[in-house]
Amino acid sequence: MKNVAKLLVERRRWIFAFVLAATVICGLLIPRVGLTADMSGYLPDDSKMKIGTDLMNEEFPDSADYTIRVMFQGLSDEEKAAMAGRLAAIAGVTNVDYRADDPDCNKDDYAKFVLHTKFAYNTDGEKAIESTLASEFAEHGMQFANDDTAGSGMPAWVALGAAAILTLILIVMCNSWIEPFLFLFTIGIAVVINLGTNLILGTVSETTFSVAAILQLVLSMDYSIILTNRYRQELSKTSDREAAMKEAVAGAFSSISSSSVTTVVGLLALVFMSFKLGVEMGVVLAKGVFLSVVCVFLVLPGLILWTSGLLEKTRKPTPKIPTGGLAGFCNRFRIPLTVVFAVLFVAAFILHNRTTVSYSMIINDPVAEVFPKESTVVLLYENGDDEKITKLAEEMVTWNGVKSATNFSNTLGKQYTAEEMAAVLAGMTEGFDASYVGMLYQFRAASMPQAKSDTMSLVELMSFLRELLAADASIRAMVGGETAAFIEQSAAEMQDAVRQMQGPEYSRLVITLRLPEEGEEINAFFERVNGECKDLAGEYYLIGSPAMNYEMSQSFDGELALITILTAVAIFLVVLITFRSPVVPVILVLLVQCGVYITVTAIGFQGYSINYLALLIVQCILMGSMIDYGILFSNYYQEARKACGTAEALKRAYAGSVHTILTSGLIIVIVTAVFGQCFGDPTIEQICRTIAIGAAFAIVLILFLLPGVLACLDRLTAGRNRLKKQKQ
Repeated sequence: MKNVAKLLVERRRWIFAFVLAATVICGLLIPRVGLTADMSGYLPDDSKMKIGTDLMNEEFPDSADYTIRVMFQGLSDEEKAAMAGRLAAIAGVTNVDYRADDPDCNKDDYAKFVLHTKFAYNTDGEKAIESTLASEFAEHGMQFANDDTAGSGMPAWVALGAAAILTLILIVMCNSWIEPFLFLFTIGIAVVINLGTNLILGTVSETTFSVAAILQLVLSMDYSIILTNRYRQELSKTSDREAAMKEAVAGAFSSISSSSVTTVVGLLALVFMSFKLGVEMGVVLAKGVFLSVVCVFLVLPGLILWTSGLLEKTRKPTPKIPTGGLAGFCNRFRIPLTVVFAVLFVAAFILHNRTTVSYSMIINDPVAEVFPKESTVVLLYENGDDEKITKLAEEMVTWNGVKSATNFSNTLGKQYTAEEMAAVLAGMTEGFDASYVGMLYQFRAASMPQAKSDTMSLVELMSFLRELLAADASIRAMVGGETAAFIEQSAAEMQDAVRQMQGPEYSRLVITLRLPEEGEEINAFFERVNGECKDLAGEYYLIGSPAMNYEMSQSFDGELALITILTAVAIFLVVLITFRSPVVPVILVLLVQCGVYITVTAIGFQGYSINYLALLIVQCILMGSMIDYGILFSNYYQEARKACGTAEALKRAYAGSVHTILTSGLIIVIVTAVFGQCFGDPTIEQICRTIAIGAAFAIVLILFLLPGVLACLDRLTAGRNRLKKQKQ
């Protein structure tokens, strides 16, 4: 390693130039990395919803329909009718849903209008509609929300704010006023390279893009601190700064590499998720931590040497943290503290299962606070099962929470007698009385003997009438221009609607639900649907956000258990290499896992559910990153036990590690907590809040329980070379 350190220091100018060039290139590549908000694309390849979604896109390529819900307060009945017309006139709006007699559109003093558009969410067209709403409809307390299930992107000011908080913490804790800026510059380069190299993935989710940079920043900052502290130690032995840096790079390599390996291993555990968003996030974050380590060795040595004079001139005092009393307390009460740890672990393990896991993205939705949001599920089925599905749809509307269930056969394809058809047409236009409709039925039966004579669907009637108008100009003249236009328009619209309901091989049953998108009620609905559909001749697929949540909930517990075990085993093996004894690795793994259980339990006690991504990320980050603090403390303890007893060893361990633990720990806790609150995206906020809570618990466990456990199990933890003859 000394030869590598020599090369890094002596060739620092060329290396720095190369890294800067790579940073510029990667910075230019960042805008080319595609961002996606479609979570269904991250489902495993064997997912029924993913297969069904792909089939539906093939069968119904033009079926996309995007909606924006708009709410007004205090409109009169006349104003509501006029407002529906104004909203329909917005460029890009295909139609507006509003019914004066529908309680789902009118509640107390509020009115809800649903705008439909072909523009996908977050495209220029959809944003233009929202801009028009904000600028031209800012009246009667107007509020709107689209039905996009994805979170928002990261505003630049939030990233700058997070960096400012991190800088403030470093300024307080570092030995020089300019050290924080060297650290930020170094890790900032790694962040840019990481974001640019995401191009190899093609696209990344907006969630990954939003949290990756900040998490990389807070997880990697301690590597810079370790190298700088080692440089100061070496500089105290020699006045040759280059020689001191060579020794620092060689000496810090073991500490930084072992620390980063646990973090990378913890993050890579996410790749074992079947839901590919976890795979993506694990790869991006692990890649970011690795690049941060590389940049610390390639960039930071040169920066320190070039600014060494300024570093000396800007030296400042750092906070002195008295830990002598705490060390004495932990040594004196080491047995009770060990018992507390054991009881706490068992209790947290039992209680954490009471916290429910959520799978849907949380979104601020002011309209849903007045008009509870309805959810849509599509049942895609083979055309041969149409009769059975139509009967199921008729029964389904009687189920609790089902507002409607529509397919071709129970809407446009529904068969009507002449009298029934006359009643239907009476609500659509004038001129189609019962006798006239009866005559049309008789005429069609005479001209099309192969067709049904006593019943007809709306589509069949309008298609028949359009053919008559096209074949005989005298008939067109007889029915009149207005009726002819109605027939032409209705026939065209119905044919388009049919194409959205019935494809070459599959048909769609569109189910509108008044149920939460996840939880026991919606799960019971899907289980009932699956039970009713098990006897279908062909395959069927349930599609939609609630269906995706249900599918994920069926496999998540098993995957979480697998990831927990794999992470614990992998981290145990890594730590085992460091300590060459299984006892300390077991203690550290159990301690950090206890922090995970306490975090989940605490969130449940507050009455919240925990987002599955937040749970997975906090699991991997705590196990991969927070365990480094335990390794650091344990290393100091073992080293001190070679020369002194347990009480003094605990004092030295605290003195050697507490500053690094608190500096790095405060960065993770404070930055993620504040960043999440400022972001404005509830899902990202919960992920960051969970990381902050988990990191805080892990730090408390390491500083207040780990010392007592190490002292209590001293014969097993102090190492072979301890001075056994020393007494307490």
